[in-house]
Amino acid sequence: MWFFDTFRLTDLFDILIIAFFLYQAYSLLINSRAWNVVRGLGLLLAVWFLATQLDLQATEWLFNRVAPVGFIGLVVVFQPELRAALERVGRGRLGRETDQDPVQEIMSAVRDLASQRRGALLCIQGRTPLAEYGANGTVLNAPVTSALLQTIFASAGPLHDGAVLIVDDLVSHAGAILPLSDRQEGWSVKHGTRHRAGLGLAEVSDALVLIISEERGTVSLARNGELDTDVAPADVLVALKEAYQ
Repeated sequence: MWFFDTFRLTDLFDILIIAFFLYQAYSLLINSRAWNVVRGLGLLLAVWFLATQLDLQATEWLFNRVAPVGFIGLVVVFQPELRAALERVGRGRLGRETDQDPVQEIMSAVRDLASQRRGALLCIQGRTPLAEYGANGTVLNAPVTSALLQTIFASAGPLHDGAVLIVDDLVSHAGAILPLSDRQEGWSVKHGTRHRAGLGLAEVSDALVLIISEERGTVSLARNGELDTDVAPADVLVALKEAYQ
């Protein structure tokens, strides 16, 4: 109980501040190329810790000599991410990047694409990172707007055949390649590759996937490993609001 006797209210604020900055750092890195570097650093730190605990003198000596140079190298490697983070702090916008509501923007695009019978795959990221599926696509990191989504899928360019990955209020990737579902039971002939791709992603992640049929102009939802077809606009809006809660 001695801990609670010495614990002060200012200590709580201290912990909350550190937790806030750690969370923001995690948010910045988790969907960027720097995340793999961070994981590699974690492995190196684990090796260094074992070397100190097991008294591996040669390994410990090597880490002690390389560490100062490694710190400078990290600053160089992470320079774009550090600059972007400082710019966001300076703008006072650690959260949303635009004043537009992504739910309304996506909903507007879905309505227009469906009425025009433009096939589309829109993937809203949940807790599971989706960046690996955009590796073969094109990085955009642009604010999500109805105009941008319609431009991607209404064009005859190379991006309209793949999926769009949406992270919060940003279109992170276009032309993403998704895993196809192997499900056979209950599958309809009216559902093609686009629906298999949407369901495939919903089977391996907690993403909300919106599939617009090019042949019929209908909207389907894939989430939690299930596919709901011919979904009404009101239900699509509800699903989007739940995804952004």
